[in-house]
Amino acid sequence: MSLEATKPKTVWMFGHRITLIPCGEANFALEITTPPGVPGPPPHYHTDSDEMFYVFEGALELFCDGQWLRVAAGEGFTVPRGAVHTFRNPSGEDARWLTGWNPLGFQEWFARYGVEASTPDAEARSLSEDVVAAAVAATASFGMVLAEE
Repeated sequence: MSLEATKPKTVWMFGHRITLIPCGEANFALEITTPPGVPGPPPHYHTDSDEMFYVFEGALELFCDGQWLRVAAGEGFTVPRGAVHTFRNPSGEDARWLTGWNPLGFQEWFARYGVEASTPDAEARSLSEDVVAAAVAATASFGMVLAEE
């Protein structure tokens, strides 16, 4: 095994600041900052992976299979594959949290469709119609299925 340092990459996606953190071949995490009032994605599920959430600062409200759960700093929650879920930050402060998938793979969606943080107006651009449409159109190819309304 060779030791090799990996570098995080920061992007904006749908108004969330996301740092993709590679941790070797078997692990990957995303550190996300969700500003107050910023909603998560539409309710969806993953066909091929479980998703975990761990909140460092602030709190999230996590919707999973028909129920809302408050996940506060120092708490975590795992959403099993196939469970319809989303999240939101209804508080007056940033929520800073960690997410990841088992098995790996879905993080590539963020790498491909997130707006590089160094791009001028990256946060606003991440909410633009063309960026959102392209990311939403690609969800199925990454194992993410939007739930029926």
